[in-house]
Amino acid sequence: MKMPMQKAALYTSGAVFALGALAHGVRLITGIEIVVDGVVAPVWVSFPSALIAAVLAVWMAVAAERS
Repeated sequence: MKMPMQKAALYTSGAVFALGALAHGVRLITGIEIVVDGVVAPVWVSFPSALIAAVLAVWMAVAAERS
């Protein structure tokens, strides 16, 4: 039996991953430039990042429902 706090943590982490996936999706559509220490991150990096974040968001939501 899982504790209620674990379920809340799963939903919260799922929401954070979903926001990350959404942010990467917006970057893919708009082409927003991200610069880290003077180096521009290529836009294509957002595609696998969005995919991974979306999968993790769904995984956390499913895990929370099953708990």
